[in-house]
Amino acid sequence: MNYKADKVSWRKSSKEIRAIREQVFIYEYQFPLESEFDHHDTHCQHVLVRDEQGVAIATGRLCDDGKISRVAVLMKHRNIKVRRQVIKELLQLAKTKGLKKVYFDSRLDEVDKYKEQGFVPTGTVYMDAGIAKQPLMCALELFKIAPTVLH
Repeated sequence: MNYKADKVSWRKSSKEIRAIREQVFIYEYQFPLESEFDHHDTHCQHVLVRDEQGVAIATGRLCDDGKISRVAVLMKHRNIKVRRQVIKELLQLAKTKGLKKVYFDSRLDEVDKYKEQGFVPTGTVYMDAGIAKQPLMCALELFKIAPTVLH
C-alpha cells in the first residue's frame, strides 16, 4: 500500500488530527481527554499520512524546540512503514527549520526500533498514564533522510 505524507496546519486539519489522536490515545490507550490536546497544537507543525483513498491514517507534530510528539497511527494501519513515514517527515521538517537535533518520549517497548534509526536514550524511564516511556534524542546529521517534498 502506498502512503502520502503532507505537512499541515492545525487550523486547516485539526478535525482529521483530532480524530486520529482521539482514537489512538483516548479510546485505545485510555489517556485523559484533557491531557491530549494543548496550546502547542496551534503553533507546532503537523504531518498527516493518508492511505491510497486519501483517508488520514497517521499524524505527528514537531514543536519549535525540536520536540516530536503526538505520533499516532490508526490500528488498522499500524506498521513500521507508516510510523517511519511520520517520523521521517517530521525529521525532514526539523532539518528544513535548521534544527540540529530532535527529541521525543518513546514507549519503552519501541525504543529499540528508534535506536536502529539513530536515536539514543537521554534520560530515565518514567510512567505516563500507565505507559513506560523513555526520552530519546537524535542528532539530525546522524539520521539519513532522502529528500522529500511535503505537500
